[in-house]
Amino acid sequence: MSLRFALVEDEPLARSRLKQLVQEVKPGAVCVAEAKDGEEGFQLLQRHTLDVLFLDVEFPPDGAFGLLRRARAAERALPPIVFTTAFDRHAVEAFRWAACDFLLKPIKVTELREALQRLPRHAGHEALVAEVLAELEKRKVPRRFSVATSRGVRVFTWAEVSHIDTEDRLLFVHTPEGRFCLDRTFAELEALLTPEFVRVHRSCMVNLSRVRAMLTEAQGGPAVLLEGNLRLAVSKERLTALREALSS
Repeated sequence: MSLRFALVEDEPLARSRLKQLVQEVKPGAVCVAEAKDGEEGFQLLQRHTLDVLFLDVEFPPDGAFGLLRRARAAERALPPIVFTTAFDRHAVEAFRWAACDFLLKPIKVTELREALQRLPRHAGHEALVAEVLAELEKRKVPRRFSVATSRGVRVFTWAEVSHIDTEDRLLFVHTPEGRFCLDRTFAELEALLTPEFVRVHRSCMVNLSRVRAMLTEAQGGPAVLLEGNLRLAVSKERLTALREALSS
C-alpha cells in the first residue's frame, strides 16, 4: 500500500520541499493533507488516517505542543509522528529519550529514509510525545524582552537584535532602533539564547541570522560582517565554533 502522510509546517517552501523528498524516498507516497497552523493541523488529525505525520515544532498559535495537547484532550488517536526541528543537538536529546523520531532542518534524504524505515516502532507513543514537547517548551527561547527608555518601556523581539556586548560592566543589546542597556548578565543571556546567538569573543555574541559574511586574516583579521556592513572582531579561539554554527 502507498504511504499516506501529512505535513504541519508554517513555511510554504519547507512544506513543499519535504513533500517532494518524501515522494522521492517513497515513490507512490500520497500527501493526503497539509497544514500551516494549529487549527488546520487539528482538522487534519480529525479527518484523516495517516501512516505518518511530519510535524514542525514551532508554528502558530501554540506549536506542536499546543496541537497535540488539544488532540489528546479531544481523545484523538495520534499517528506515528516524525518531528521536523531546527533545535540544537542538546535539545533533540529529548526526542531520543521519548523514542520519538525527528529530522533536523535542513532535512537530508538519508535521514528521511532512515526515519521512514523506523516508523513501525513509533505508533502508540502519545504520552511520551507530550512529555518530550513539554521538555522542549522549557528550552524554548522567549520571543520578546523589554527595556526601559526615556519614553517608557519598549518591547523588542530577540530576532531584531543583531548582537549583544558589554561595556564598562554594562550589557547592551543592539537593534535597528539603536542600542539599549539591559539588566541581565552576559552569561545568563548566552545560556538563554544559544544556539541562535553565538559568542564571537569574550564580551560579544551575535545573532547568527544577522551574519552576512565571515572575514579572514587577509581582510583585516577574523571578523563577522553583519547587516548594515557592521564589522565585529572574532577571537581566534572562537573561530571554529562560529564556523560550525554558521554551517549547521
